[in-house]
Amino acid sequence: MPKVYAGAAPTEVDSGRACTTKGLGTLATHGIKELRFAGSTWTTGTDSGLSLALFTTADGPVLDPNWMSEFYEAGARQGKNVTSVDSSSYPVSAAITGRRLDVLNGESYQSVVVWEQNGQVAVAVVADFIREIQTKEAHDKIVRAAVDAFVG
Repeated sequence: MPKVYAGAAPTEVDSGRACTTKGLGTLATHGIKELRFAGSTWTTGTDSGLSLALFTTADGPVLDPNWMSEFYEAGARQGKNVTSVDSSSYPVSAAITGRRLDVLNGESYQSVVVWEQNGQVAVAVVADFIREIQTKEAHDKIVRAAVDAFVG
């Protein structure tokens, strides 16, 4: 996990696991029985922030990055104020292509990028309050910087 993003230490570091059907969501349909995670979160504005996390399984099949993308997309589509959900491929590095999910949730641009990294699934989640970030292009730059910080 990156220890610094944009020159700052994370505001929160967390690890844990999900093992209930509700907590696993769509992952349970793929035979996942326990999901383990470790992540860091940075507050980047009043209502903006980002999280970088690694996920793996301890029981059941090996975690597939496509399943994590599906998990996040299913959650986004159930969001109360979500008006747009778009999924696309995303160049994580010269050698790695991941999946990017872009969500317009109320007055927040939200993006999730998922890819395989060293046998685990890496996820970057970026949420930017539109009034703070102003443009989608500015949000996209933060998504790129978050992924780059994670990949190293």
